[in-house]
Amino acid sequence: MGYLTFLRFSIYLVFLVNAGSWPFVWHIRVFWPIIEARLRFLLLRASLLFKSPSERKRIVAESVEALCPVGANPFELVTVYRRWASIDDVDMFGMHLSNSSYAKALDSARLRVMWKAFPAWSVSRGVIALGATHYHFIREIPIFARYEVRISIAAWDQKWVYVIARYVTPPKRRRTDKAIANGAITTHDQSPVDSDTNISPPSHSSLNGTATSNTNGFISETDKLEKTLTEALAATNKRSRTPIVEPDGSVLHCIAVSQLCFKQGRISVPPALALACEGFCNPPPPPVGSSTESGSVPTKYSASNPPPHWAKVRDMRVPPTGSMKRFKEFLAGGWKTSAEETGDKWWEEALSGPIEERRKKNLEVLHALRTGMEGVRVLY
Repeated sequence: MGYLTFLRFSIYLVFLVNAGSWPFVWHIRVFWPIIEARLRFLLLRASLLFKSPSERKRIVAESVEALCPVGANPFELVTVYRRWASIDDVDMFGMHLSNSSYAKALDSARLRVMWKAFPAWSVSRGVIALGATHYHFIREIPIFARYEVRISIAAWDQKWVYVIARYVTPPKRRRTDKAIANGAITTHDQSPVDSDTNISPPSHSSLNGTATSNTNGFISETDKLEKTLTEALAATNKRSRTPIVEPDGSVLHCIAVSQLCFKQGRISVPPALALACEGFCNPPPPPVGSSTESGSVPTKYSASNPPPHWAKVRDMRVPPTGSMKRFKEFLAGGWKTSAEETGDKWWEEALSGPIEERRKKNLEVLHALRTGMEGVRVLY
């Protein structure tokens, strides 16, 4: 009887510690942002049951618009997804997070940033297809350690958008500060958002009417992508145990580059168009007559102070002039016809200037990675 009790207890224990790998747990974890959003919209529609059809469409459309990061800089928008190295995620020989678990965590993190950064695209039933992911492992994540996946948009071309994921762990503050002061560890210019799964757009209203703000978000300066990748490669090539640390003290363990494509049906949509339709844009020009000496600061674009192109987007999407159906038709090829007839590519204008300069600089680094991996195909 004692043997059977021990055996039963062992089976229950194995089953419990592997709870993260139970059937459908991965699906729920990955698709939870979509499930949650659909439940919210169902509740919203239920609350509008006694409204007129035109009023229902308008309110639902406005609720989608409220989720868009209007006025945000795409390079400053960062999502943080928190996990911990559970028993079913680790390599039991090395007692650290297994290589396959990095991909499993990235699946969940990537869908969260796609939903939060592209809510209107998601509602239009557009697809963001994964073309490739490249991992660079720098330092192992030990068993039971808590870690974060910090995702940001790095660059885009006419077809692909490149997303950078940084896997970091928060070390002990005292040791980190001392090590940085002594030059024992290297840092790069980024600090994290302090939330379980957070995003740092400019201030705007959410679906439930509350306001979000970037006051606790990342610093406004664009990530120094090339410097980070260079430091990571140098640390690996030298077989150094010197950690790469972000300003908040988090240790960098891995960098992943994902290559994504926007699809509306079988049509590939330029990333710049998808970004502009969510409200991403350049900051406004300085006011006329302003100067650095006078201390005047340009007003930031937001939902209450939208960028110039935002009226065209709303005209397509929001009743009475627009609808989600019209928006889908525009994404599925209408943008080509419009550009040919009028010559107006307002989505490119919205992301010109300093954003375009940064995009080109980051794209040089990321294209080198892509072409290098494509060149490997002929080596076998």
